[in-house]
Amino acid sequence: MTKDLDMKSLLPLLLLASNAFANDVASANENTNCSWPLNMPAASLLLVGEVHGTNEAPALIGDLTCASATSGSPVVVALEIPIEEQTSLDNFLASKGSDADQTALLASQFWTRQPQDGRSSTAMLKLLHRLRSLRVEGARISVLAVDDGKPGSRDASMATRIRAAHNAVPAVIALLGNVHASREKGRQSAPDHEPAGYLLSDLNPHSLYVRGPAGTAWVCVPECGVTSIPDNRHVGDRRGYLPAIGVIPGYDGLYAPASSTASPPAVN
Repeated sequence: MTKDLDMKSLLPLLLLASNAFANDVASANENTNCSWPLNMPAASLLLVGEVHGTNEAPALIGDLTCASATSGSPVVVALEIPIEEQTSLDNFLASKGSDADQTALLASQFWTRQPQDGRSSTAMLKLLHRLRSLRVEGARISVLAVDDGKPGSRDASMATRIRAAHNAVPAVIALLGNVHASREKGRQSAPDHEPAGYLLSDLNPHSLYVRGPAGTAWVCVPECGVTSIPDNRHVGDRRGYLPAIGVIPGYDGLYAPASSTASPPAVN
């Protein structure tokens, strides 16, 4: 089966899954923040670039998804997770979120591999729980894994899958590493590199860089662990959404959370 056929068969399943609501009662406390950030433009395709391994970036994705889903339209949350995890993600979102359901989700290689970067953090697990809870309340949310794991084609794979989702639903919110979400071609070590954001530029996405005060993150540099990260010098004491055009190459806006704190792996 070709990749194109895989995508055609996957997206109808995603849309069907977005309409399947679980029967249990959601935790209302997790879902109260459904406001879009002040002064942040609305976009049908939002590319969020993060430093992997913080609590703040996945939490922001939860808030953005919650706000977007209030319209009643389907929302796809694209995550930099291996595409092999798609069935596991779908099953968890359609589950009751019990301890057994979480154990089944976390049993895969992605959550148990060594070493682990911040993509399989406790904060990412919490985000999945929140998205599942929002679905219980009636939100039409799906999660799409977009990483094929192949060094030569990761960005192209991400762009292909995000593009297909964008063609199928009114809103796509993608959480990617800050290199992948950039709309500018090239990076310091590879001037010809084409990030997923660059490959999606024709769709006029809004690219958002998440970076605020100095703090910590769970990163691999190259050893994985809690590491200090500097503040974003473009932010100063400001918080929330700020324009970034002409300030941070490849980005339209930046979001400065109140803090930057490390989130360790969900499975130690």
